Amino acid sequence: MILKRLPQFTMHLLLISLVFIFIGCSNESPEEAIHNGWSGEIEVNDIISKQETNHGTFVFFSAYDVDGNDKFERVGVALMDKNSDSDWELNDSTIDTVASDSFAAHHKILHIENEKGKVIEIPIAFGKVGDINISSVTAEVNNEIEKIEIIPINSGRYFYKVNAWGPIKALDKNGKVIDQYGF
Repeated sequence: MILKRLPQFTMHLLLISLVFIFIGCSNESPEEAIHNGWSGEIEVNDIISKQETNHGTFVFFSAYDVDGNDKFERVGVALMDKNSDSDWELNDSTIDTVASDSFAAHHKILHIENEKGKVIEIPIAFGKVGDINISSVTAEVNNEIEKIEIIPINSGRYFYKVNAWGPIKALDKNGKVIDQYGF
């Protein structure tokens, strides 16, 4: 009965307000959460991989600058919380430029706060492999050298590993080092 007395504009405004209240200001996808977390500076090109852990979901992605001034591809890793299929929260992320066509490797540290308020540092090794002679990538994981999976997708071959650090080595099929990042 009360709704019939309200002008049509006010009813539409009320309806739109209710929709925003129920939906909230959520990030509908990992891409949107990453884009918003980087203040709209980058546009996610591909989600290369997702890995769920007890710290959250690690999302490995490729991206480009939104403004188009920088034509270099970027690769990054985001640590996210998945509240639901349509609500993702960015905790921390890192991104770096793919500056080499043959082998671009990076290692960074992501940070997350545990339940007791202590900051946990999580090392990540990541990058892109362009040289077809590179058949494997290795890095130090928990004080041991481990092979990192190379993930092939339409836009190239990528790699990342949680708890990994340098040196990051690109090896040929015989195990000979072709390229290396870090000491």
